[in-house]
Amino acid sequence: MAKYDPLTAFLQRQPSDKNTIRMSFQRLEEIIGGSLPPSARYDRTWWGNTVNQTRVQAHAWLNAVWKVQSVDLGRELVVFVRGRP
Repeated sequence: MAKYDPLTAFLQRQPSDKNTIRMSFQRLEEIIGGSLPPSARYDRTWWGNTVNQTRVQAHAWLNAVWKVQSVDLGRELVVFVRGRP
């Protein structure tokens, strides 16, 4: 199992009428069962909706047909919305 597979599963389990999920980085870490890399806390591009071999985290939400709408690095919050980038 890849590190971010639990995030994919979590997003896929959301009811079809739920289109937005706002969560703290701490909650995301609980879902994946481990820590986010340090770059997730200071590099906005880490949260990009980029299909790239090195962006395994983006594959987790994109494969579940969700995308990052916004990220607040200071408050450590991310907003996912249903759909493709």
